[in-house]
Amino acid sequence: MNTTSKDVAELAGVHPSTVSRVINNDSRISEKTKERVLLAIKKLGYTPNAIARGLKTKRTYTLGMLIPDITNPFFAEIARGVEDAANKNNFNVILCNTDDKPKKERTYLEILREKRVDGLILGTAHIKDKSILELEKKKFPYILISRNIERLDKNCIIIDDVAGGIMATEYLIKLGHQRIAHITGPLQTRSALNRLKGYKLALKKYGIDYKDELVGEGDFRIKGGYQVMKRYLKLAKPPTAIFAANDLLALGAMQAIQKKNFLIPDDFSVIGFNDIELASFVYPPLTTIRQPILEMGNLAVKMLLKIITDKEFNQRRVVLQPKLIIRESCKKLIS
Repeated sequence: MNTTSKDVAELAGVHPSTVSRVINNDSRISEKTKERVLLAIKKLGYTPNAIARGLKTKRTYTLGMLIPDITNPFFAEIARGVEDAANKNNFNVILCNTDDKPKKERTYLEILREKRVDGLILGTAHIKDKSILELEKKKFPYILISRNIERLDKNCIIIDDVAGGIMATEYLIKLGHQRIAHITGPLQTRSALNRLKGYKLALKKYGIDYKDELVGEGDFRIKGGYQVMKRYLKLAKPPTAIFAANDLLALGAMQAIQKKNFLIPDDFSVIGFNDIELASFVYPPLTTIRQPILEMGNLAVKMLLKIITDKEFNQRRVVLQPKLIIRESCKKLIS
């Protein structure tokens, strides 16, 4: 015979509704009562019936998460932060890859809503994204993470990409570099545009002319960085330093440089963005701009659950600050 919540309540000496509140992580339950109920659950081996629970609460206790590419360590680390925080609050996560394609994004959004997920965490959005505006219009719980779009400046967690772009470029300038190239991310994303903006502002601040030939659009993948760097190496006067809009682009650039038997940082200095775990293990270890990746995932869940449970649809716009992480891929230019 299956154990029920009434059995748990009887053993713990509480009302059955208290058992339900403990399972749903209700903050109104005292720690002492919570511990007693959890001990009873463990002793009896009780497993809550998710379907019955959903019928009663009108929730599925499931969150949907859309990211561009699970093979990108940055989004994999964010997804880990989201999953850990969701599990602590008794929610499950359905993860979908969009490959940064609007049509695929719309399809997944429809599927997740059909599955009756309670809310969405979106790490994939273009500058003009009608799908997100539609979610806003229908008051469907969502949080944008590492992305934001035009005409919607709320319910999002972003890094100060402009400041990060300035920080990376300024660091190279202070090392004596004047001919600095930039490998951008896809320019239909706000993060790529803002990092490019930071690069331009830093050049302007130090009186360095912006040159179109030193800016190439990548795809936030290693291959994209490799291809753009190959073009830079063919220039009559190649750059002495490269600022890549993410660490994967930087790794691709490093591969192209090393394949031509040049040395990093002796011949070229390279700086990335994100500080994925891999950045500290490549050779030479990559200097980069750090984002608090796990913190972003945890915060996204916290903000989304606030919308779901308290119906507070207008969550603030959270802007986190980047940090320069100096390793061994950049050096002072000796003239």
